[in-house]
Amino acid sequence: MKLLDFENTNIHYRVSGKGDPVIFLHGFLENNSMWDAIAVEISSLGFKTILVDLPCHGESRFDEEVCSMAFMADCINALCEAERFENPFVFGHSMGGYVGLELLKKRPIQLTLVHSNFWNDPADKKKDRNRVVTIVESNKMRLINEAIPNLFAAKNRTKCETIIGDLIAQATTIPSSEIIASTRGMRDRLHNGGLMEKHAVKMIHGSLDTVVKTEQLEQELSLLKNQPTIQTIANAGHMSLWETPNALMKCIKLNLGL
Repeated sequence: MKLLDFENTNIHYRVSGKGDPVIFLHGFLENNSMWDAIAVEISSLGFKTILVDLPCHGESRFDEEVCSMAFMADCINALCEAERFENPFVFGHSMGGYVGLELLKKRPIQLTLVHSNFWNDPADKKKDRNRVVTIVESNKMRLINEAIPNLFAAKNRTKCETIIGDLIAQATTIPSSEIIASTRGMRDRLHNGGLMEKHAVKMIHGSLDTVVKTEQLEQELSLLKNQPTIQTIANAGHMSLWETPNALMKCIKLNLGL
């Protein structure tokens, strides 16, 4: 594990392999280990893989009230500068995709949003984020035990029971204050449709995703002049990494030009 000190925040990350850099960014309540199996295979194909614990997650601690997506992107930008990465591939899962979009404002990257989106929270979603803050202030386990299983399509939860348990166990190590800080950061993020029109951002979407719903995705896409490339994975919810791993790997390889 490597360490980068950026604005009093210690960012932990791992680098493996040699070749063009591929940065994998995890989602909310996750950590860099979610990408382990993917990284092993991608490294074996001649790429350098970088797995990061974003602030408020894994071993990367954060001690302020709001952890914005822009700040997380600043951390990744500093990492790219320290490692001298130029135009890296970036795959951002869910919250990691929000970070990837902010990073795109700071440097050239080849970005793929994995079960993520480019719009800001509408009013009802902001209320839901505030509800999460209230719940975590009193009992973070209530939020963790409710949120993580619901990321998986209902039809896939039984076969993914073990990994759901592992993800819950990992999430319990995150301090409540940091769950709140990153929740507020997601709540306050900007709409980045303009970036989608200017850059060749790719998207990977699950047909059964209840977090990034197909109907809302189609509505937001209809407002863009230039349509991004979208790969839809059948029978996957928000967590194709475990629900349909072979299909996700196929998409990632395609986006790496393999």
